[in-house]
Amino acid sequence: MLSGRTAATIAAVFHPDRTIRYALPLLTCPVAAGFPSEGENYVEGRLDLNRHLSDHPADTFFVRVIGDSMLGAGINPGDLLVVDRALEPRDGKIVIAIVDSELTVKRLRLDRDRLHLV
Repeated sequence: MLSGRTAATIAAVFHPDRTIRYALPLLTCPVAAGFPSEGENYVEGRLDLNRHLSDHPADTFFVRVIGDSMLGAGINPGDLLVVDRALEPRDGKIVIAIVDSELTVKRLRLDRDRLHLV
């Protein structure tokens, strides 16, 4: 049981539609993270997010998060996560797991021969 927080679980699962090509503008100028810089309206080209979200399109899906147990990892309720099932789960990485027949998002911890979802 998580004290003071609800579990971060999955509200919905979506598969990307790879037949749709929707290219968004990619600007040539970098974005300042500190003080604002003078605006430049130079478009470098167009970026198709379907091509850049995953190296394994057939194994990729999206999930929407409910709950707030992953706030410390920067995952908020309502966030849409891109999940690539072809990637091997590793210690310290965030994973989508099935617990009691429900999908949940947690950080994977390996302790000798045991797996922990934290």
